[in-house]
Amino acid sequence: MGREETHYTSTYVEIDGREYLLGHDQDRGDVMSRIAEAARSEPAFVDLSDGARRVSVLISHQSRVVITVRHESASAVHDPLDPSIADWDL
Repeated sequence: MGREETHYTSTYVEIDGREYLLGHDQDRGDVMSRIAEAARSEPAFVDLSDGARRVSVLISHQSRVVITVRHESASAVHDPLDPSIADWDL
């Protein structure tokens, strides 16, 4: 019996080498605008949230920021009850 695969998009914000998951309740364009504005001015904090926690990151003109959008599927997560995955003996 086949399972329907669920796809979703996750956005990650990497700031100076540290990656943060952006919650689905935060608009990617808005976050990018706030980061760009902070980078053009004096150093300023930008709030990021993944839904469970909130972090404030200090952004300056020297900050290195990378936004990554990953298209993921729920089937990429190992389901221990999936009969198509054989047990491995180590």
